[in-house]
Amino acid sequence: MLRQERQGKVQESRSNPDVVTVAELGVGQPGQRRLCPPGSFRLSTMETCMPWLGCKEITNEVTTQRRIGRGGHKKVYKAIWRNRTVAYSNLTKPAYLKFFSRNIEMLKTLQHPSVLQYVGSCNTTLLTEFYQLGSADFIENILKSNAYSKFNNVRTRFNMALSYLECIHFLHNSPVGTRVMCDSNNVHKTLSQFLITQDFKLVLGDLDWIPEVNHEAHHFIKCRRGRTWSDFVAPEELWPFENETYDYSRMPPYDEKSDIWKIPGVFDHLLGNVNGSDVVRLHLFKVHHQCQNRDPSQRPTTNVLLEEYNRVKNMPFSELITNSIVN
Repeated sequence: MLRQERQGKVQESRSNPDVVTVAELGVGQPGQRRLCPPGSFRLSTMETCMPWLGCKEITNEVTTQRRIGRGGHKKVYKAIWRNRTVAYSNLTKPAYLKFFSRNIEMLKTLQHPSVLQYVGSCNTTLLTEFYQLGSADFIENILKSNAYSKFNNVRTRFNMALSYLECIHFLHNSPVGTRVMCDSNNVHKTLSQFLITQDFKLVLGDLDWIPEVNHEAHHFIKCRRGRTWSDFVAPEELWPFENETYDYSRMPPYDEKSDIWKIPGVFDHLLGNVNGSDVVRLHLFKVHHQCQNRDPSQRPTTNVLLEEYNRVKNMPFSELITNSIVN
């Protein structure tokens, strides 16, 4: 998990030529990243794609600046490459090289508008796109800041929740199989795995623990070796033998529907308590209730959820706010 530090985030957008302001993009507008061919990248301010950077380019062309984040095994710095801002991650604990390398490989494999843009890597260094708003577990502080408080409304928040669902949908339908977001035992830990774009969308930023489920091969997962008592996770992630000592080998495996259980909790956190939020919750109450069916097979797929979310998205949000005030 990476904890994004909050130094100068709001002010940077005024002077950094690489940062596109929310006003320029328009909250709720499409603005999806254009994908490049495999082996190449394009930052948001670039017109053309360029080959991924390797050791030579990172050594000769990248200058690190201040630290912007830290995790259990890495530090992240703001850096400059050819007058463009990038994020420079450096492994600090060699024992975690396996996880660091796996994150790099998954970023390279799963390039998509819902995934952080990979720029390059060299041994224990990773370069990615820089998002000055940081990780999504700080969203409340950001939206309540003076610079962004005008975007603290039901449409902005709903669009964030929709982009979160789109990320989970992509994982469940990825080109390398059905992937499950395992590093998610509470809402803040979950959101720390996402970064916030300048138009308030979420992108997956940490892919070191997204194991594969394969129903045809009867291959399922166990997200953690230790026992959890979290009320955020799905029931199947909890030790089912209450009066017996926990034994990982006896823990029943499960599938991607464990992600579905968590969606209402993340949605509720992202939506917050603004005008119209109660009406939006009401419109999604039925499908969210289905998400938390104790029988995983009875929970909806991300396809069903996207249909419901898009139905709400196409409703007049001004009417939702009016109904909220009237009620």
